[in-house]
Amino acid sequence: MQKKNGELCTVVLPTFFPGNEIFENLKSIPLDLNVLIIDNSYDDKLKYKLKKYSNCSYFNIGDVGLGKTFNFALEKVKTPYILLTQPDVILRKNCINNLIIGFDKYKNAAMVVPIIYDNNIYSKYDFYDLKYSKEKKEFLYKKKKKQINQIPSGDFCVDAVNATTMLIKVDALKKIGGWDNNIYVYLEDIDICLRLTLMGYNIIKIADAVADHKGWSSHFDEIKSTMNMSRIWHFTWSSLYFESKFCRNSIVVKKTFKIITLCLVKNFFNLILLRFNKFKINNIKLSACFAFMFKKGSYFRVNHKLNYKN
Repeated sequence: MQKKNGELCTVVLPTFFPGNEIFENLKSIPLDLNVLIIDNSYDDKLKYKLKKYSNCSYFNIGDVGLGKTFNFALEKVKTPYILLTQPDVILRKNCINNLIIGFDKYKNAAMVVPIIYDNNIYSKYDFYDLKYSKEKKEFLYKKKKKQINQIPSGDFCVDAVNATTMLIKVDALKKIGGWDNNIYVYLEDIDICLRLTLMGYNIIKIADAVADHKGWSSHFDEIKSTMNMSRIWHFTWSSLYFESKFCRNSIVVKKTFKIITLCLVKNFFNLILLRFNKFKINNIKLSACFAFMFKKGSYFRVNHKLNYKN
């Protein structure tokens, strides 16, 4: 007897002060699927608002970052597939069903992923070509966001994708050791894609599975300024850490000192020109570089001031 989708797939939704967008996401998920809400914030009202969703289970695990969040979810999941999505994503009709069918079509796939639209436009972040050389331990050219001019007409294999929405085989995840707990945020998705690829698995884009992403809307408006500071720090740290896992030491050292040098030079002129906001941004990048160099941790703490609304 063929298994139902609810027996095959569990949805995992990480949150950090998600705002009302999360409820649009939940409406797009079939009710026969169990949804694990893994909350990193201290938004007590979210738990109570979720009570009316009978297929949702809420867990508050503290502000531990995405790597630990996804591994927490991985321990809870009992189905063969885990679907990661985000509060600011809406899954179009039959998206999950078509992704599950994708695993039947592509036996060597560890991950199947929908086509992504950002604010109704086909996303230029839909997938990435990493061009990684395992033998040389380097990326063969500077990684750039894939510029796409044409919406794909069929399924295709890719090197890596963002964690906007991804359906993954639980067995494959466990074989590579799950997510990297050291990554608080940024590149945890590219990291897991590369490790799956190096293990011989495929990542497949499914053309008839589509998700809509509303960028920069997954958090309360009140914390967007502090969230931006956090993003800059963590992206800098994660970029260096990611390359330290897969590249030669000389490449990582060169990149680290390049960032430090550029920040120092820019801040010299920022002080002269009284560009204090840019000065602050470069200082955040410098802080991330020094934290990486001296192994001072991978988490930049900021205080988010909120005025809660009903």
